[in-house]
Amino acid sequence: MTELIICEKPSQALKIAEALADKKPKKKLYLKVPYYELKHKKKDIVVGCAVGHLFGLKEKSGKGWTYPTFNYEWIPTHLISKQSQFSKKYLNTLKKLVKDSKEFTVACDYDLEGSVIGYNCIRFIAKKKNAKRMKFSTLTKKELVESYEKASKTLDFPQIESGETRHTLDWLYGINLTRALTLSIKAAGSFKVLSTGRVQGPALKILSERELEIQKFKPVPFWQLEAINESTFNHKKDKFWDKKEVTKIHKKIKDEKSAIVKKIERKQFQKEPPNPFDLTSLQIEAYKTLKISPKHTLEIAQTLYTNAYISYPRTSSNILPESVNYKGLLTSLKKQKKYTKIWE
Repeated sequence: MTELIICEKPSQALKIAEALADKKPKKKLYLKVPYYELKHKKKDIVVGCAVGHLFGLKEKSGKGWTYPTFNYEWIPTHLISKQSQFSKKYLNTLKKLVKDSKEFTVACDYDLEGSVIGYNCIRFIAKKKNAKRMKFSTLTKKELVESYEKASKTLDFPQIESGETRHTLDWLYGINLTRALTLSIKAAGSFKVLSTGRVQGPALKILSERELEIQKFKPVPFWQLEAINESTFNHKKDKFWDKKEVTKIHKKIKDEKSAIVKKIERKQFQKEPPNPFDLTSLQIEAYKTLKISPKHTLEIAQTLYTNAYISYPRTSSNILPESVNYKGLLTSLKKQKKYTKIWE
């Protein structure tokens, strides 16, 4: 009885195949898409992959640019966008693999998007209502084997439902408000596609409000007094808003050669080590320190993840997995010379 393991992307499929294979997995190609045949404890397994989302939402029986519209359906992404034509061969490869498989396991990333990707492959390609689910945060051999051996007997439906809800809200919000805005401009005698979305609209509002605050801001000068020697000390008042007041104090103390320490307080406390970066804090720190764009930071983190050096970068987990190859991580980072300093 052959089991098909469905992964989210080709690099993930290779890692899982290598981790589970009793010997070396056999790489096969169909439509130039790789998949892997192997035996795990003498059980026949095929590891195939998607390439991100193979299915997306599209309007069903649309009547042109009208709104509101609430008729939608899941269809293959290559039928929605020309930019997704490359996904067709991955879809057809999985269609081929499901024909010879009796058991199915989803091994996509354990987040909302990964859960939706896996579920869509199961229901639309394999024509099944359920499957087993592997859950892992790193692509190390130890964790992948354990994830397979302890796979859930059912899919993670709460995550699937959350992911589907997000896709649906994005689609309904985006298509209806974009059409409303665009048609309002058309009714005024002009035409321009004015897009908005569940995230795009609120983000634009926040940015515009912030820009108005900046434009309205009127800077007010203030003064500070500092005693600079081996250490730096600020005046207890910190900021002075009256120049006469700070000038008067400065004249009084400017010729002083020494200061008296009246009180020393010592406190003992425990400080926990800082949490590992989640994706957002990593992107902020990388840009602040090295001026690396958030997109580039994500690409670097994704590469490190697929090479089993870090845990899945898109989660907010602050748990350090024991199986992460930290030595390998540092070696990999040192190869990127201009990024080494921050990691060390």
